[in-house]
Amino acid sequence: MNYHALRIGALFLLTVLSYGFYNAYLPITDPVESNYVLSAITMLKHNSWISPMIYDQVWYDKPPLTYWALMITYKLFGISDFTSRIPNTLVAGASVAFMYHIVYRMSKNVSISVLCAILLMSTLQFWYISHAVITDGFLFLFTLAIFGYSYLAFHNNDKASIIKAYIAAALAVITKGPVGILLPGLILVIYVCARYVVHRNDENYELSKDVKLLFNPLGLLAFICIAGPWYIAMYSIHGEQFISGFLGLHNVDRALVSEHPKFNVWYYYLLIVPLSLLPWTPVICYQLKSINWKGDFDLFGIIWFVVIVLFYSLVATKYITYTLPAIIPCILWAAVKIGELITDKETGEFTTSLKRFNYWVTLPLGIYYIIFTFATAFDKTLDSIPLVVGSFIIVCTIYIGGQYITSSFRLAIYAIVPLLTLYSAITITVPPVLLSQSGLQFKTFIEDTTKPIYVYGSYYTSIVYYMDTTPTQIFVDTTDDPRWTEGKALMPTITKETFLQQRNQNHGAYVIVPNKYDKDFTNIFPYPKAKLVNKTKIASIYKLQ
Repeated sequence: MNYHALRIGALFLLTVLSYGFYNAYLPITDPVESNYVLSAITMLKHNSWISPMIYDQVWYDKPPLTYWALMITYKLFGISDFTSRIPNTLVAGASVAFMYHIVYRMSKNVSISVLCAILLMSTLQFWYISHAVITDGFLFLFTLAIFGYSYLAFHNNDKASIIKAYIAAALAVITKGPVGILLPGLILVIYVCARYVVHRNDENYELSKDVKLLFNPLGLLAFICIAGPWYIAMYSIHGEQFISGFLGLHNVDRALVSEHPKFNVWYYYLLIVPLSLLPWTPVICYQLKSINWKGDFDLFGIIWFVVIVLFYSLVATKYITYTLPAIIPCILWAAVKIGELITDKETGEFTTSLKRFNYWVTLPLGIYYIIFTFATAFDKTLDSIPLVVGSFIIVCTIYIGGQYITSSFRLAIYAIVPLLTLYSAITITVPPVLLSQSGLQFKTFIEDTTKPIYVYGSYYTSIVYYMDTTPTQIFVDTTDDPRWTEGKALMPTITKETFLQQRNQNHGAYVIVPNKYDKDFTNIFPYPKAKLVNKTKIASIYKLQ
């Protein structure tokens, strides 16, 4: 029996089933998820499989791979909150299974490989991104392939592996854009230089071999053949608009001009990365002191992590999802350290003395769970019962199952129960949080969608998705760079001045006013000119009289 393939299949199914659990109750949120969902729906409406579209217009924000996945899913299963999350759930399963596969190729150690897959599946940022309708889940899978196959290529002087890395880079480029090849390419160039510094006195080392491997002609050809057609097609259809819109605004300008200036601080990712690695941050930090920077893997991992974090720290626009690929070597370091913690130093066998393991793994995991449980007490919209029940299940599992842990493999399987219980409980708990970020919250308060709907000073794209009507944005003064306000405002938009001039024509219209603009709106539309219909956590809904 092929146990390797069986483990791949089991990890894939375990991830898909656990990550897909409760997805039907997770509403589509603004401002990011709704853009992908509406783009895919609009592209289906216009049968546009090349040009990304939104609001019946061509949109140059991202390449099409994520849209294609959503479009195919909608074609097969219809349009719903659940089906919108199917592509990323499947990609999460593929990433976890591939993590096992590639680590096994690198280490030939089943326990460490399975442990890496479990650690990835239970890492906070990976869990969050894999539940979201965004491109980063796809990008992570392809970047993981670049990481693994690039390491195998240089470690084993394997031309086939570097070609696979180029194929993965091509898929990354039609997922996220040029950064899919430029950032891994920069990392590999630095790695080749670092290998030269470390190995230049070794008799068997030749710099020319590394350079030839990095710029493998077949790999470059495969990359061009896979990534090139969409870019060529877009340029042939849209010409200079594609260059200025996609490469200009959404790539170069995004790197140079902050889309969200308040987040453009140098320490942003120094805060995000440790949080994103939870609950494994302590054991990863513990392993850092044991890293051998001259070793091939540790050298590659250090360069990979540092370059990604430094690169996105220098980029003006910052999102919490950008540094997800940086966690890849961290997962492997955590697995290595956990392997050491459960191994007897003298015999090399599994140890039943898990004192150090409990200190660096069990205790942080328990604190992690307690934090989530107590967090529900501070928000009345959140139900703490799932987490309380989950706590009971975990305690029972630890008490009953602890005596059966006699091997590292059993420990890895045993660890799945509390981890899946934790994240299942969180998934059941978070819908009210997501609802507060979604246009779905306004649906019950807007009785007549034939009347005009306006959004004052902001926009909720998910209203289009949930109500099948397109609101008009009322544009107010903003401190945002005009390149972003003009380049991203494809939805129907009018100025505040125009809206005031047309107020006599808008009797019965609804106006959704975010809390930060409420005072401004009520100053120009005091009662009874505008009647408050209802109020949510983030906005008020008015009806013009």
